[in-house]
This record gives sequence, structure tokens and C-alpha cells, in this order.
Amino acid sequence: MKLAVYGTLRTGSDNTGRIDKTTLVYPGHQRFPAMICDTTGHGTTVEVHDVDNKTLADYDDYEGVAASVYHRVRMTVLMDIGSPIEAWVYLAGVKLLEKSASFVVIPSGDWFER
Repeated sequence: MKLAVYGTLRTGSDNTGRIDKTTLVYPGHQRFPAMICDTTGHGTTVEVHDVDNKTLADYDDYEGVAASVYHRVRMTVLMDIGSPIEAWVYLAGVKLLEKSASFVVIPSGDWFER
């Protein structure tokens, strides 16, 4: 299955695309980003990885899904080569959204160009 990552999980692969109607933000600090749905957002650059169920479960633990830090959803990624694909992605969860007043937008939408 496909997992789209946009921040500290990116490895520098050229298997990249963009998720429209999203915004990449710092959630109250600048150690790691969070992606939020935003109909006026300029989109977020993602790197797509192939993962198995165990790896996805490990990422869920790492991203704090059970603690509502992030939540995982399926979204459409428009790949740089032009084709759309469906992939899992982590959006800011309830715990991060509670800090939305402190969000700082990463204007490029690209963690590597912050």
C-alpha cells in the first residue's frame, strides 16, 4: 500500500507529488510539521512510499494516532509524473488542532524548502 509523507519521514526520494487543498504548518514549534485540510491551501509536497501492514502500524505508533496527535486518512496525490494515486497520509489530529492558534504556515508547502 502507499503512504504519503511530508515532513520528518521524507528520505529524499524523487517519488514525489502534491496533495491539493492542504496547508503545511508548524504546530506551535518548528521541530516537525503537520498537514491540515484547507480548501484555500496551496497544497503540500509529499513523498510516496510503499509500506506493508506492519510498517504502517509502526508509523501509526510513531505518529501518535492512538493519542490523537495525528490521524491517518486516504487522500489523492497528484504525482509529479502527472498521474493521481490514492495514499494514506497523516493529518493533524485533535491534539495538534487544539494548538491551531499557534500554527505557522510553511509557505512553500514543502518541508525541504522551509
